[in-house]
Amino acid sequence: MRTFQFFVLLCLFAWPSVTFSIGMYAVGDQLTVHAASGLILRETPAPTGKKIMTVEMGTLVTVLKEGFRKNPHSVSPFEGFTIKGFWVKVRIPGGKEGYVFDGYLSKYKTVGSLPNGDDPNAKDNDATTIQERYLMMHADRKGKRIDLGKGENRYEHYKILFTNNADLEVNTGEGGSQYIIRFGKETTVEEAYLIGKELWLEDVESLKSTISKGVITLTSNDELWEVEVQNKGGIVHLSMSHAD
Repeated sequence: MRTFQFFVLLCLFAWPSVTFSIGMYAVGDQLTVHAASGLILRETPAPTGKKIMTVEMGTLVTVLKEGFRKNPHSVSPFEGFTIKGFWVKVRIPGGKEGYVFDGYLSKYKTVGSLPNGDDPNAKDNDATTIQERYLMMHADRKGKRIDLGKGENRYEHYKILFTNNADLEVNTGEGGSQYIIRFGKETTVEEAYLIGKELWLEDVESLKSTISKGVITLTSNDELWEVEVQNKGGIVHLSMSHAD
């Protein structure tokens, strides 16, 4: 009996760290599809389920039923990195219902949902970077910019806090620029990977993708554009940089 109780407790403690690629969600939540090639809607919660249709990236789906954890599923975007998840029953715009893999769903919207698209020169609500514009789709700014000190040959270095506990650090200057988003605790490494790839590398044709010691690195072949994703002390960091 004690052995069984220990096993149950072990499962309860270990479960969150290995199961949810997108973090916790519940029936009634609206989630966004982040699969570049679309997400297959199936009649049953399994990869062999009959295909109903492909749900396009950026589509907002409503959770009808979750908890199909007896049927885990995973996808490996590149060697060494796996997006793990389960099946969730959803309703898509137009009323169709079915099951999708939740590893490519997020509470964050896609970059294509920005009011002025992904135009890097667009300014929404006085936001001066695409990263700030993106975060402001999900939460308000909290207070004024925090000056972090520019240092030599730097143009700007500041931080912006948001009401959902995310923050953005901007550091630009000679030699290149870096933008770091620190998400709230509910956001996962897998979500940040999908967001960063779309936000910063959407137009890059060929990427080098690696993972080492928990750090995911995506680099353009000319090594000018880079995304790094990692979990530091329970906070997911998404770093986007460009070398001049």
